[in-house]
Amino acid sequence: MSVVVCSENRRADWDELIANCADATSGHLWQWREVVGSAYGFDSHYLLAQDGRGRPIAAAPFIFVRSFLYGSELASMPYIDYGGVCHADGLDPAARDAAQAELIAHARELAAKLRAKRLHIRSLHQLGAPFEVSTEKVAQHLALASTLDEQLRRLPSERRNRLKRVEKLKLGVEVSDATDPAALADLCAVYSENMRDLGSPTHGRRFFSQLAGHLRDRLSLIRVRSSGRVVAAGLAMNFRGSMTLPWTGATAEARPVYATNALYWAGIRLGIESGCHTFDFGRSTFGSGIFEFKRQWGPTPVQPYWSTLYLSPRAASPRHRKSLQTISRLWRYMPLGVARTVGPGLRRGISN
Repeated sequence: MSVVVCSENRRADWDELIANCADATSGHLWQWREVVGSAYGFDSHYLLAQDGRGRPIAAAPFIFVRSFLYGSELASMPYIDYGGVCHADGLDPAARDAAQAELIAHARELAAKLRAKRLHIRSLHQLGAPFEVSTEKVAQHLALASTLDEQLRRLPSERRNRLKRVEKLKLGVEVSDATDPAALADLCAVYSENMRDLGSPTHGRRFFSQLAGHLRDRLSLIRVRSSGRVVAAGLAMNFRGSMTLPWTGATAEARPVYATNALYWAGIRLGIESGCHTFDFGRSTFGSGIFEFKRQWGPTPVQPYWSTLYLSPRAASPRHRKSLQTISRLWRYMPLGVARTVGPGLRRGISN
């Protein structure tokens, strides 16, 4: 078995392997390296494990994230929930374990060569020592019915009542092509305001434009209007029958009119209309308000594993640094125009 770094001339091999890996996620798509490279200028290292005949049998995509605040990190994958190793269908358990071990070993060598402070892997597969594994955040997957009426009947009564209120308030819901300039501008405006209020720098227009351009066939943009004003928006992604809303935002005006309920119901509707079998609510901290909001739709908890190997004695988890916690608290008071201007430059170095 050998491990090689995929360049553009091996893209066909990568795409073919990913198409035949049941455990592949949207984070394994080749286009991510193009999105992140174009938006943020980071280098990608897509690792491919081959058997003795040179046939690809497993893969692990990595991106080298550089940050003066958080320190450099070799991550699989930044900005999204899933990455890690995926395996060709038909591999027996021993071969799967061997391929994963080879890919992780190669990633550790690469991280050391790049002088990264951390090797970070996001996966549905748990890694053992010496990785530190975080399980504090839980994903929630909702099984989709074949019709919207059936899905509505399956919802808990509290959620159905919220949707009835949404209907009475006559919110406007629009689903657009993700490359629509006006829709993209509305998403960026709402998302950046939401992120400022949460104390986090925002992705900018360039990041979302690259997403829309490279993953257009998988994306839809949803906007919710109240009195003509966009108060909630999200970017929906479809991957192998799983619909998710990885990037959403809502303004302060959204809460009284239940616009976030309207946004997620539109995402679920889009999933059903697209023939999807699952709606992925994404990760949230167990017991938090966001977790409870998602739980009330009736999904099943799924545990993803975010595993980190610290390669430097001073490479403690950034979230434990008091200085960064202070910056996050102060960021909530940042003038919105300043946050939108400065935010993307900081956000590029934050892999979460």
